[in-house]
Amino acid sequence: MKKLIFALIMISLMAVVAVGCNARREKTKDLTPYLKNLKNYSVDVSITVQNDKQKIDYTGKQIYSLNLGYRFELNKERVLIYKNNKIYVSDLINGQKYTKDDSTDDIYKMSFIEEFIKLAYSKDDKDISYKDINGDKYEVINVSIPSNNRNIRKGSLYVNLKEKAPRTLALYDTDGAPKIIIKYENFNSQVNIDKKAFNIN
Repeated sequence: MKKLIFALIMISLMAVVAVGCNARREKTKDLTPYLKNLKNYSVDVSITVQNDKQKIDYTGKQIYSLNLGYRFELNKERVLIYKNNKIYVSDLINGQKYTKDDSTDDIYKMSFIEEFIKLAYSKDDKDISYKDINGDKYEVINVSIPSNNRNIRKGSLYVNLKEKAPRTLALYDTDGAPKIIIKYENFNSQVNIDKKAFNIN
């Protein structure tokens, strides 16, 4: 009987050690430093905004440059360039150009991967977890978001571990309901940046 009890104790201890080792291996996969240190990237995005009355879909292409700013080609209708705390908007339909303060933009700016990761570091309250989805392993970066918009209070960024590519950003309201879903495709961290794309004149 004593031998059986001893064997059970040893098996339990081995299981605890194995779980601990797996947890340590998971922690080493944290991709937030990699994403934080990206110099450039381009990515295709689709944004779905769900409110009490309707669902609105947007599509576009984002380009990020550490030295030049953010560029968002939105619905083939507008180009938004973020730099110097301003948004320089070019309306491709009627040819007009105008400037806004970037504090007026809750959704588009937050959809940039760099912006979300920057928030994760500035808040210093990021919560990292890991999930298997359709056979792929994902790191999930969860961050609370300080915002006057009650529809944006928390965000979860899903990053494919194998490809080191963001796939989905879900933004939740004060009740924890998903209000904005951003899908990323064709993520390219080796893109060559054309400086003319960030020309605001």
